[in-house]
Amino acid sequence: MSGQDRHQLSDDGGYDHAPPSAASLIESLRAFGYDLPTAIADLVDNSVTAGARRIWIDFHWAGSGSAVAITDDGCGMAADVLVAAMHLGSKHPLEARDRHDLGRFGLGLKTASFSQCRRLTVRSKIEDRLPVTRCWDLDHVARTNDWQLLRRADSDGEKYLERILHLSSGTVVLWQNLDRVTGHFSTQNDRQQQSFLELAERVRIHLGMVFQALISARPGIKILINDRPIPAWDPFLADQPATQTLPITRLTLRGEVVEVQPFILPHQSKIARSEFEAASGPRGWNAHQGFYVYRNQRLLVAGDWLGFGWAKEEHYKLARIRIEIPNALDHDWQIDVTKSRAIPPLPLREELHRIGARARADAKRIYSHRGAKLVSTEDRAKIFMWESISRHDKTFYRLNREHPLFKRVQAASADRKALTAFMRMVEETVPIPHITIENSERPGSHAAPFDHAREREIREIMQQAYDSLIETGYGPDEAIRRLQTIWPFELFPALLESLKEAETNG
Repeated sequence: MSGQDRHQLSDDGGYDHAPPSAASLIESLRAFGYDLPTAIADLVDNSVTAGARRIWIDFHWAGSGSAVAITDDGCGMAADVLVAAMHLGSKHPLEARDRHDLGRFGLGLKTASFSQCRRLTVRSKIEDRLPVTRCWDLDHVARTNDWQLLRRADSDGEKYLERILHLSSGTVVLWQNLDRVTGHFSTQNDRQQQSFLELAERVRIHLGMVFQALISARPGIKILINDRPIPAWDPFLADQPATQTLPITRLTLRGEVVEVQPFILPHQSKIARSEFEAASGPRGWNAHQGFYVYRNQRLLVAGDWLGFGWAKEEHYKLARIRIEIPNALDHDWQIDVTKSRAIPPLPLREELHRIGARARADAKRIYSHRGAKLVSTEDRAKIFMWESISRHDKTFYRLNREHPLFKRVQAASADRKALTAFMRMVEETVPIPHITIENSERPGSHAAPFDHAREREIREIMQQAYDSLIETGYGPDEAIRRLQTIWPFELFPALLESLKEAETNG
């Protein structure tokens, strides 16, 4: 047969079967970009979709033999459903889903698990049926180069699957051979054990943020790590009276509604220090400013300006904007397999840009006025030590010459020229670049006013300011009222009250 004849036979319009190599593909599926918290969050999605009200996440320490088990009390799966769920691409991403389904690609269970472990076992039961088990063992697939889904757990894994025996229905997902988490860990190494526990803490913080809306709902789901409930982390401080909740904007795309609501969080002077520190979130205040994209009340993006070209700067850190999208718009928002990315559709970008710009402007005003209410005339009368001045598109900072303490020092100075020169040097050498870098690298690391001062030190400074007001002609009552407008004395109402009582009593 000639070469031309062979070419015609092989190009006859038919097809060749080209199945992927099981050993190669299953290893490639480990590189989807999950870390441990995002991988576990993907499994919690499945539990929520299955109607679970309780989800237990158990970290079992055993050195390199450590394991993680995620158990829920959801509806469970029969054998045929479980086998289908263990298939790669078990659902078509373009299929219409139930509006409350948190999945999309039919890959999450497998890719999230493979990213962390080499042996994935799932045991599930429905009411009035015995549990069924299926297992992917990556080492077994590598040896056989075949898609062999095993039907039982190994002897080491059985003890980690026991919780499901006490449930009428539910599912447990077990990760063993955690080569990317504890691959070389030893039970004799206390440091490595502590590192394992710290991973559990990272998961706790992440899940409290991602599932906050579902945990806080009435009734809400309960997620426990090693039998300790995970608290919800509300990025918007919605229950805090000083938070400014702006109106909801409803945007429409392909007949589906996207809800957008900005929140301007309180300045740290308006809330307790513990609340302010908690509100900073896992990555700090600066990192958590921006848009928060939710899908079916599940957080996808936690603080991002969504490609609008805005930097995360200190004076915008109080702006957080909630976006709620339906799962019917997953494709439009380019939701990825790990559910950690979202890109706004082009038809919505202009309106989202407008909402974001307004929220940033409001947040900057709050930050600049040290917690003043928007357009509050009362707060405009406050006295600050520093003033900002704009000149030729540059911002300068100078000491407030009208500040009572400045006036008193000036009046008492024997050398006015030296005082003026000193003040000018202070103003010209404010370490703005250092402050900017420090805020960027270590958000929230700067101390609040008088953070480490003793009460008697603060009281003495208050007394000096009070005396200066009296010397300039204020009566005692008016001097006290004026003192309450001097930043940051308002942060210490008890000391102000004690000064008032002392002056009233002579």
